Amino acid sequence: MKTFFSVFIFLWFATFSQAADNAVSVYERVVLTEDTTWNGIVLVKGFVVVAPQATLRIDPGTVVRFAAAGDQQLPGMVIQGRIYAVGTQDKPITLTSDRQKPGRGSWGGIVLVSTEKRNILERCRIEYAETAIEVRFSSVNLKAITIEQAQTALLSHDGVVQMISSTVADSETGIEINNSEFDGKEITVSSCQRGLVLSKSAIALATFKILNNKQTGLDADECRIKISSGEFSDNMFGARIKGGEGQITMSRFQRNKQTALNLIGSRIKLQRCLFTDNSQDAVRTEDGQALLLNNAFKSNGGYNLYNAGLEPVNARLNWWGSTELSQIKQKVNDTARNKNSGVVKVFPWLNEKPPLLP
Repeated sequence: MKTFFSVFIFLWFATFSQAADNAVSVYERVVLTEDTTWNGIVLVKGFVVVAPQATLRIDPGTVVRFAAAGDQQLPGMVIQGRIYAVGTQDKPITLTSDRQKPGRGSWGGIVLVSTEKRNILERCRIEYAETAIEVRFSSVNLKAITIEQAQTALLSHDGVVQMISSTVADSETGIEINNSEFDGKEITVSSCQRGLVLSKSAIALATFKILNNKQTGLDADECRIKISSGEFSDNMFGARIKGGEGQITMSRFQRNKQTALNLIGSRIKLQRCLFTDNSQDAVRTEDGQALLLNNAFKSNGGYNLYNAGLEPVNARLNWWGSTELSQIKQKVNDTARNKNSGVVKVFPWLNEKPPLLP
């Protein structure tokens, strides 16, 4: 009898605990004016606004679902105060749509508005949003997050964004940065229409992968760029950089279907990079502002270097896959081949692949 009673008590507690875990907290068109903690399953109907004086904490394992209210506006979350959403490897946080068959743009996303507090999202999965994370005159740290099936995964205007060990995939636009500071380390942007779209911003990228994007892997306009230990692979266009300045080092451009790297009026130092197996041109320059040094070129379908401008291009001390001048020149488009192009200065060249290539 005692054993039966003990088993009964255990099963009652287990059932009660499971019911508590499955309980749903509902927030409908709410402004949080005090510190609040979410856990379990949370349903947001319409919107939640975190007021400037408040902090929203989201516990590990929490699932937040977003559903439209009566006006059919996209549901979402606006942070004016602080968000602290930190999951664990075993218990990540999930933010998603409440629709039975969600798709890109099924809910609005998380918008940070004029908050420079220590906003943190870590080990979170965000899916099916219109703009998963939108930063407006705010700062945020993103670590080990996954964003999938968004129209735009990450958008920043006049923000400061740090992104570490994170993945963006299967979205229309992966990362769009405007008039902002962006520091990305160990990130992967893959299978988007456009991978990274950057404008008038300070950009630092290290140990990253930009893969399989259907239009352009990286498109930068008037940015200060520092890129190192990166990979641009299997995109339609690898990278296009217009204006601005900076450097690209120790990076790999391979198997891109169109031009691997297009430089237009950019004061870019390109050093110790590898260009291999691209279907078309490896590097295309529109002027002579770039410097190519200690790079390696191999098995590209088009030209290793295409000078589309009238200015001379400095490309000394690179390895062109051969030590024969005739073979090197065969893969270089300049004034010797096209009178409408400027000269490409390749001599002296390296006789072997430089060390410390990616």
